[in-house]
Amino acid sequence: MQHARPNRLRSAVAYAALAALLGVVSFTLSQCTMVGDNVTGVRQFHSTTCGHACAHQKNIDLQNELKDFKEAQDLCKTGPLADREQCLNDASAQHEANVAAIQAAYDACQAACHRQGTGSAG
Repeated sequence: MQHARPNRLRSAVAYAALAALLGVVSFTLSQCTMVGDNVTGVRQFHSTTCGHACAHQKNIDLQNELKDFKEAQDLCKTGPLADREQCLNDASAQHEANVAAIQAAYDACQAACHRQGTGSAG
């Protein structure tokens, strides 16, 4: 039985994409901070500012992901002709997963913004 030879290019792209995804998610989730309670409950200023920060971070993350995706595509195009189509498919699948993770991080950030400053009932 013949063993399949490992594709180093595909592995390198996968590891680079995974590292980029982990970096983006950890950076994004660490950006929103809780604010203190106030007398009237939710303060519009904090919610709006936090929401803008979430949107700004999402835009930055999407720009970085697009840049990484284009680099992965370029890397695929320099590989062996037989592996190019699979490499491009893998890069596209990874890109879609990364975009979904960025959207999930944005949704979590927005949800955290809506809970900020709600006061405490005790």
